[in-house]
Amino acid sequence: MKTHLLAEHGKTAWRIVMAHPAHETVKLACDELFHFVMQMSGAALPVQTELVADGEYEILVGNSGRLAHHGIHVDWDELGEEGFVMQSAEHYLLLAGATPRGTLYAVYAFLEEELGCRWFASDCARIPKKAVLAFSQVSRVEKPAFESREAYWRDAFDGAFAVRNRMNSNKADISIRQGGRMKFYNFHHSFNDLLSPSEYFDQHPEYFSLVNGVRLRDRTQLCLTNPEVLQIAIARVRQWIRENPDCRVFSVAQNDWGNYCTCPACAALDAREGSPAGTMIAFVNQVAEAIHEEYPHIYLHTFAYQYTRKAPRTIRPHPNVIVRLCSIECCFSHPLDGTHAAPLAPQEKQPRGVQCGGPDSNAFLRDLREWSAICNHLYIWDYTTQFHNYLQPMPNFDALCRNLRLFRDMGVKGVLEQGNFSHGGGGHLAELEAYLQAKLLWNPDCDMQAHMMDFLNGYYGEAAAPLVFAYIEGWQQAVRPWHMRIYDSAHAPYITEELLEKSVNLLGEALRLTSDARQRARLSRLCASMDFLLISRLPLGTPGRNAMIDRFGWALREAGIDEIHERWTLEDALAQMKAADDECMQKRSLTNDYKM
Repeated sequence: MKTHLLAEHGKTAWRIVMAHPAHETVKLACDELFHFVMQMSGAALPVQTELVADGEYEILVGNSGRLAHHGIHVDWDELGEEGFVMQSAEHYLLLAGATPRGTLYAVYAFLEEELGCRWFASDCARIPKKAVLAFSQVSRVEKPAFESREAYWRDAFDGAFAVRNRMNSNKADISIRQGGRMKFYNFHHSFNDLLSPSEYFDQHPEYFSLVNGVRLRDRTQLCLTNPEVLQIAIARVRQWIRENPDCRVFSVAQNDWGNYCTCPACAALDAREGSPAGTMIAFVNQVAEAIHEEYPHIYLHTFAYQYTRKAPRTIRPHPNVIVRLCSIECCFSHPLDGTHAAPLAPQEKQPRGVQCGGPDSNAFLRDLREWSAICNHLYIWDYTTQFHNYLQPMPNFDALCRNLRLFRDMGVKGVLEQGNFSHGGGGHLAELEAYLQAKLLWNPDCDMQAHMMDFLNGYYGEAAAPLVFAYIEGWQQAVRPWHMRIYDSAHAPYITEELLEKSVNLLGEALRLTSDARQRARLSRLCASMDFLLISRLPLGTPGRNAMIDRFGWALREAGIDEIHERWTLEDALAQMKAADDECMQKRSLTNDYKM
């Protein structure tokens, strides 16, 4: 394959050319290309505008008049909002999108795919040093599989990491100069913000859920057939839009519990539609229609979640309504469209907290197909961590890539992969999950194992990488005969003494072979997951158990981890570990925030 010499021994014949005037994001793309080429080779690429006379070798960043000079034609409509073209010839290299963000992605793709740069985590990159820098003849177009791509892990919220890995995450700190993001207002559950019970309930209890003959003030939903509720909601959404002109999507979504309204009007509509999604979509549609003439570019976002997960029979979402289907009940060890694990033998007793996910996954797949058939903007909320404890392994890689391919093929437009998003750090393989999810959300057909090994070598070091890979594969093999949920216990059947011993030995050997302080710290955080499991499986009264928990807590704080259970402080989590073994902890309904 023909190659082009970009730089040699600190010198280059190429220059960067952009439009005049250029968008700030295009200027950033040029700056990033200059910076990383300089860092790799020592060569300084001149950065100029199209007003400067033609040069012999030009890197054309973004659309400009220079394309016509080189006889380049691009179908900009084909690229969409975030796609890009990467095209080279003897005297030029084109890196351009139809939008400034697409152009920035083109530059990062060139740096990554042609020059070998990697951005593994917010604190870990690989920028190779090369005396001779060259790139191959290229001619390709890339477009993302999903219009909204969110790896919902704390490390992925770093703006530089997100944009360099081509995520447009709502949560990430992506500046306007970095291309901006698909920004949501009130991203999650919003009914209490639309109509606060503290403001309205005393005078108008009829605005809220009727459950078992009683209007609920606490843990309530809205009465979605009440016309006054609709008018208040419309006014509130208009207020949100005026106050947040940089947002494109506004959430009109159920609260994070059950208790939907069963008044006669709501119950009748839901019965007709075969699902409480009937009242939900009817309500959100009316809000969307009311604001559409004034704000035709605005989308409303709602959930198909737990009681609203089943699609309605006849009502269809408004063209400007995004429906986000949530997979919280599913098995996460097997692909949705793959072979499910064999059932347990009838005489075998399942440990507490472990359930057969097959029927739930099949039901979700049915709902996915139904929503896909009726919804123009179907998004997914998926789950990629153990919420029982963020440190507990979640061996989900068998399912992750295949499910994303399924979602794409079913016409899903956006995916959020929820991990540990807390400020408290932690999360088993958090940085690897974020990195792989970014790659898969852009292209579910990518070689996930190659990306994984690339990451492990860069993040943990070449000596430790094969051992960490063996550790990961050991967990994948262990979970394959079982269904795995997001609240599994440390006593789940796939967590055996043999698996723990093997895992501890592999990570211990990885530490022994690693001398770099940062890589050792990363391995130590991984070892904390095994410490958690070993302690959690000890019965109450085991001599030295509380002292082990104290040392465990100290090590977590030293590593900057201060949250290991969802919405619990570290102190509360450690106190609970002392008060009860893991089996007892399962009696506390850790799923209260999700299932009622």
